[in-house]
Amino acid sequence: MPILSWINDGLGMIVGFLVCLIPLIVVHELGHFIMARLIGVWAREFGIGYPPRIVKLFKWRETDFTLNWLPLGGFTRLEGEQTFAEDEEEDTDEEISPAVLAEREEAYRHSLYAQPPGKRILLYLGGPLMNLLTAWVLATLLFTTGLPIARVVVSEVAPESPAAEADLQTGDTIVAVNGEPIESINEVSASVQETLGEPTEILLERDGQEVSVSLVPRADPPEGQGAMGVLIGEVASGKLKQYPLNEAFVYGTRYLGNIVGMTVLFPVYVIRGLIPIEQARPVGPIGISQIAQQSVEQSISTGAAYPILNILILVSVSLGIFNLLPIPALDGGRILFAIVEKIRRKPLTPALEERIHMVTLMILGALFIFITIMDIVAPIRLP
Repeated sequence: MPILSWINDGLGMIVGFLVCLIPLIVVHELGHFIMARLIGVWAREFGIGYPPRIVKLFKWRETDFTLNWLPLGGFTRLEGEQTFAEDEEEDTDEEISPAVLAEREEAYRHSLYAQPPGKRILLYLGGPLMNLLTAWVLATLLFTTGLPIARVVVSEVAPESPAAEADLQTGDTIVAVNGEPIESINEVSASVQETLGEPTEILLERDGQEVSVSLVPRADPPEGQGAMGVLIGEVASGKLKQYPLNEAFVYGTRYLGNIVGMTVLFPVYVIRGLIPIEQARPVGPIGISQIAQQSVEQSISTGAAYPILNILILVSVSLGIFNLLPIPALDGGRILFAIVEKIRRKPLTPALEERIHMVTLMILGALFIFITIMDIVAPIRLP
């Protein structure tokens, strides 16, 4: 029934949202919180979700840890971040006790805008860096827990080719070339290129049995044919290859570097036409939740962690890099303000800077609503 299908899809998207987006946003805010502690800025509140508040979980030093009603991530409220406008309106004629005055002076010393620009830049970098660090750990875990091994399958054999003479058949799986295990098409090509014109042993799997054949790859094959005269493809084998921790760290680092590079250069790829414009549409929380839902379902059906780990890596990198954009209200915009302040040796007033961030946040909120509507009206097509 359509209604049950909608309910299932809705519940699946909620699960995807809870599994994917909320933890990574909380991790982002945790990065700001840790950096604030390191540079001496007080965090008055670390919230999971957005107000209104459900309950104060506990208090550690000057920080209230809270649970809030709107499950849209989390936030870190720093000393002085939202109080300057209120302070400007205070009645200066009112007598203030020495104890209260000393408390306010101490709070100001630990406030955000009392810090020099260099320290504030470090604080703003804390969130994106935590996202990238989380993606690094997840990428290492991706290779540790295992990635699917592909079977290289013969899909076509050219007549009168070395493969035909050696009796290779459509549907054969290439297991090894000259004793070297094969896990990808590239490995087959690389192994064959090393033995052009020389006898080459091919280990096949055919109907559940191993078959060994010998052929001589051609150095100058006819047009449209390869050295062996076969067309091959990759098919999932259902098996996982797990890497030891040291190898997983190396491969995970390379994988993360590739994702960061592709994310940063994404606009260039779109402009050059390497990525179709229809695939360049921004995706909001609903679209991300749809992808996360599919990843969770794949992880459950395969009993493997790689589908959900992969989407977590992609989203974590995207959050980190997006927040570094030099747009007010984002971490990159705040970093830009701090750099300008350092160059001109004169800051904006904290109240004015917060107002600029607030206006930009409202504009981003409107864009967020538009993207969300697009996700509903024209949902992304999942592979």
